[in-house]
Amino acid sequence: MSLFKRLEDRVHTIPLKERIEQALFRLNTQKAKLEQTSMRLQQRDKEMFQRTVGAELSKDNSHARLYANECAEIRKMAHIVLSSELALERVILRLQTIEEFGDIMTQIAPVIGIVRETRGRIAGVIPEVANELGEVNDMLSDMSLESGGVEGDQNYEIQSSGGEAKKVLEESGLIAEQQMKERFPELPVPGARESQQQPKTAVEPKVPVAVAVAVSEAGAEAEIPRSSTLQRPFEDRLLEYIKSRNGEISISNCSTDLSVGTDEIKRGLERLRGDGKIVIE
Repeated sequence: MSLFKRLEDRVHTIPLKERIEQALFRLNTQKAKLEQTSMRLQQRDKEMFQRTVGAELSKDNSHARLYANECAEIRKMAHIVLSSELALERVILRLQTIEEFGDIMTQIAPVIGIVRETRGRIAGVIPEVANELGEVNDMLSDMSLESGGVEGDQNYEIQSSGGEAKKVLEESGLIAEQQMKERFPELPVPGARESQQQPKTAVEPKVPVAVAVAVSEAGAEAEIPRSSTLQRPFEDRLLEYIKSRNGEISISNCSTDLSVGTDEIKRGLERLRGDGKIVIE
């Protein structure tokens, strides 16, 4: 088919300005879809991030890795969507300039390149947006042909528009990356919290305690009388705890296990020693 025949087939009765308005409307619609998708991805990432933190606090490293990997995949998609959204915003601004000043011959080629490249990027994430961008790209190509955009060195124009489109997409990607850092918190590394806390537990000193037991003449164990006739259940619990740890305890661990303060643990040990029930070595 000759070039003149192609031009003849593509001639529209709708004015060029009106078709630019149609293209702008469709582009704004797709940009809104990308914005909505970006918000949904951000919400999904927030849910997975909270699960990651919860699993990390529970020391469930297998699930923490699972959720963290899902967050990483979500963020890859979010970066594509956000960079595509920014690229379409550049296209919309350029078309608005064309609509106002009518310089379609020199301005439309880069726009076509950006739309085409954006369509390729978003196809694997939101196919319906990619399909719509394909139709918009056809509209813009028709405008370029009808306005005489095929005259002159066509190969040079294609290379030039492709280079500018690539530059715009790279800039959009950099801006999207910066916005991603602002919108998405840094993922925790599964197991890092445990590895950071472990040395503190390992070097914590333990208090050697010998449990003193009185033996009756019959050979049975007999409780040594306390200095007070009042019952003190905490000391009993503490004594049982010492016995269960073979006479060697950690003050902080004991405080956690018995749900009392470390000062109370120390006072309890002193009272047990005063009663003659233990010997602190």
